[in-house]
Amino acid sequence: MKERLLNNFSLKLLSLLLAFFLWLLVVNVSNPMIEGSKEVQLEIENEDILEDAGLTYEIVGKSTVTVRYNVATLDAYRIQASDFRAYIDLEDLYDVTGAVPVNLEVVNNQSLISSPQVTPEVAHVETEELQRKRFDLTVTTVGEPEEGYALGDVTLDPEYLYISGPVSQVGQISSVGVEIDVSGVNTNMTGTTGLVFYDANGNRLTVSDRITYDVSQIGYQVEILRVRSLPLDFEVSGTVANGYVFAGVTSDVQSLTVAGLRTNLSNLSTITVDDPQLNIQGATQSRTVVIDLTEYVPDNVSIVGGITEATVTLEVEQLRTRVFHLSLEDVTRTGASEDYDYSFNPQTVDVTVQGLQDDLDAMSEEDLGAVLDLSGMTAGTRAGTLTFDVADGLEVLNSSPFEITVTDRRQGAAADDGATEEEDAEEAAAESAAAENASESTDHE
Repeated sequence: MKERLLNNFSLKLLSLLLAFFLWLLVVNVSNPMIEGSKEVQLEIENEDILEDAGLTYEIVGKSTVTVRYNVATLDAYRIQASDFRAYIDLEDLYDVTGAVPVNLEVVNNQSLISSPQVTPEVAHVETEELQRKRFDLTVTTVGEPEEGYALGDVTLDPEYLYISGPVSQVGQISSVGVEIDVSGVNTNMTGTTGLVFYDANGNRLTVSDRITYDVSQIGYQVEILRVRSLPLDFEVSGTVANGYVFAGVTSDVQSLTVAGLRTNLSNLSTITVDDPQLNIQGATQSRTVVIDLTEYVPDNVSIVGGITEATVTLEVEQLRTRVFHLSLEDVTRTGASEDYDYSFNPQTVDVTVQGLQDDLDAMSEEDLGAVLDLSGMTAGTRAGTLTFDVADGLEVLNSSPFEITVTDRRQGAAADDGATEEEDAEEAAAESAAAENASESTDHE
C-alpha cells in the first residue's frame, strides 16, 4: 500500500493541483497588499531659469529614480512606470550643494496605488557656464575623383553655425565640418550630410547631448573639373656679358597640372612664364630664382596637386677655346680639276674654336665641317682659305694660314714627250755610227 502511494504519479499530480487551487482561493478571498517598484525617468522643470542665467546643468548619477508602492496582489500587473511622474524643479536648486528635491505624482491608477515613495528623494545637479561659439565649417573629402578629373570648389549651405553647451565641452571642439566621399566621381555633386566634430589634433570627436547646434544637416555642392597637364614655357630676356653664353633654363617643375571647364582647357597648350626675374642682362654666372606659378595660370583654371612654385636656374657659362690640328689632306675639297695637282704648305693648320667646355670636349676635327674650295684655281701658289660648319653654340675664331701650290699636269706631260724623242735620236745616231765602224773594218780586211 505504501509503495503504491509513493509510486503513483497520478496521485502526486492531483495533490499539486489541489494545493494550487486552494492557494488561489485564499488569495482571491483575502487579496493581500504587496510591495511593487518601478524605474521612472526623471523630468526637469524650469530649465530656462538656468539658461537665462547663462548656465547649463547635468544631473549627477542616474537620470531615473525608483518608485516603491503598495498594491493589491490581484492589481499588481496593472501598474506601469507611466503611472508615475517624477520631476525636479530647477527653481528649487540649492546653489551651494546642487541639491534639488525630487517630486512624485501618481498620474494613473491612483485608486490602486498606496504609500508611493521615491528613491532617492534628492537629485544632485552640477551647473556650468553656458558657451555659445561660432564655427566656420570645414570640408574634408574622402577618396579621389575618376582619373582625368579633379576636385573643384565645394560650397556649403550654411557655411557656419553656432554651437552651445558647457564651457568645458565646447572647449574640446577645435573645428566642425563635413566629410564628402568623391571616390570615382566624374560629374558635379549635390546633397546633404551630417556634422563632424574634431579636436585640436584633427581627430574625430564624439560630443554629448548637452551640445546643441543650429542645424544638423549641411547642404553641399561639389564641382568636378577636367584635368590637363601643360608644359611650362620660361621666357628669358636680356643678353649675357661678353665672353659668356646663356646655356639654357632648368626647372624643378617642367609641367603643371591644371583643372577647369572643358572649354577653358581646350584653348591652352602651354603656360608661359615671363617673370621679371628671368633676366640675364650682363650676367657672368648662373642664377637661381623661385617663381610663383599662380601668377601665370589663367583665372578660369586652377592648379591641381599643390605645386605653386618653381625653382628655376638660368645657366650662364664662360666661353672657352680649343685648338684643333687639322690635316689639309683630310679636308673636303670642292671645285678641284683633274688637270691640276694641289699641294699645301704647311700640310696641317691650327683651328681655334670657341664654345662651352663640354661642347668643346666632345668635338673632333671631323666636327669642324671644314671645306676647301679649289674652284677656278690655275697653276701657281696662293693663300688658301677654309670654310667651317660647326654646331650651334660654337664659333670658329680663326685658323692658321697656309699656301696652295697648283701644278698643271699637261705641261709636265709635254716635257716628258720631248725628252723621249731626244733619247730616241741619240740612240739612232749611236746605232748608225756603230754600223759605219763595222763596215770600215770589213773593207780593210
